[in-house]
Amino acid sequence: MKRAFHLPGLPQGAALSFSPWTWSGRKLAFFLFLLTVLTVLSYGGALLEVFSWLDDERQARSFSRVVRGIDRIGSDIGQIRLGRSGYLVSGQRAYLVAYTSGIETLFRDTERIRGLLLQSGKISGRAVFDALATHESSFLLPLARTLEERGLMETRVHFRKIDQAGGLGETSRYLAELRSRYQKMGDSRKAKARLHLLATSGLFGMSFVLFSVFLGVTATRITKDISSVNRLVSHLYHDARHDPLTGLPNRAAILDALEACLSGVFPENGRVAILYIDLDRFKEVNDRLGHEQGDLALRLVSERFLGVIRENDTLARLGGDEFLLLLRSVGQEKTPERIAERLIRVMGEPFRLGETEARMGASIGIAVFPEHGVEASVLLKQADEAMYRSKTAGGNTYRLAFATGEPEEGGGSPDPDMSVAFRPDKV
Repeated sequence: MKRAFHLPGLPQGAALSFSPWTWSGRKLAFFLFLLTVLTVLSYGGALLEVFSWLDDERQARSFSRVVRGIDRIGSDIGQIRLGRSGYLVSGQRAYLVAYTSGIETLFRDTERIRGLLLQSGKISGRAVFDALATHESSFLLPLARTLEERGLMETRVHFRKIDQAGGLGETSRYLAELRSRYQKMGDSRKAKARLHLLATSGLFGMSFVLFSVFLGVTATRITKDISSVNRLVSHLYHDARHDPLTGLPNRAAILDALEACLSGVFPENGRVAILYIDLDRFKEVNDRLGHEQGDLALRLVSERFLGVIRENDTLARLGGDEFLLLLRSVGQEKTPERIAERLIRVMGEPFRLGETEARMGASIGIAVFPEHGVEASVLLKQADEAMYRSKTAGGNTYRLAFATGEPEEGGGSPDPDMSVAFRPDKV
């Protein structure tokens, strides 16, 4: 089914028809190639966006670890100040221990964040952490490990030296600025990661839609081609088994139907009969009026025959002016003869062929299964011989085939009112 799209600005009757599944040749090949390229590009772009999203997520996590490391260092510096102030005020040993452990923790956290910065490749703030680690390892850490062995007066002297050389307050202010910087970089990376994730979803969705369109067009086109081939095969099969002039089954089709019928009814469903029909005076009509009118006469005869036979019976044209009627399920003995009489009767009316009228008749031979044979070839031969006997009897009548092993005549005698009548004055 074609899709018609109406665009604004076009006349109401004008529409754009987009139905690629009906295209063929280069046009369809180019369209499918374009769909393939767009699908590959969108899918490749989605993969690139996935890698970018992973890189941004990795950087954002790295920045978050730096921020958490700075927070731990700030907490360590606070612990150092608390321990030092508390010792100076109260002189309790617990504060001295808190001060000592704070310095050791500060050293470990500083070394950890230095390694993180080296691993991430970021240089922002690395100098202050290097200086802080150097100060800790060369001054604070040895001091913390020996304070417990010294007296109160000597410890105060060392605290005074720390106040003069430590610079922990200035370091805390710088760390706060550095934390804000890394926090902003992490937030920026997270925002980029979200954008890459949205782009990934969009590109994956686009590639899925394009691939679905490709499959849809291809499947529709293949289905269309298969349907065309099937129709062509059906037409060829129909033409091979039907008469092109009358549309009736031909000799091959009726013989197959007879074989199938005989194999199906024997011995369950009773009797089958065939009527071999030859038209009387058809050759004279064909010679005098021409082949075109002769073909018309054959079509008219087939229409009359079809109008009087039963629904489940089959009429076929064997060729020339010969027809064969297959009667299925003959329940009564006289049924074939009654149908033969109908066929002869409908031939009594004149045929209108152009501006002329012509009269024809029908000579019919009847063979019944199983009385006259159990094979299709035998029945056909018997019916043919009976037809010739009706021809010999004067035509426009019917004869029954001889029963197996005992010839006997059957059927009616020629009817003068139903005889062939050709009127030259009408020709």
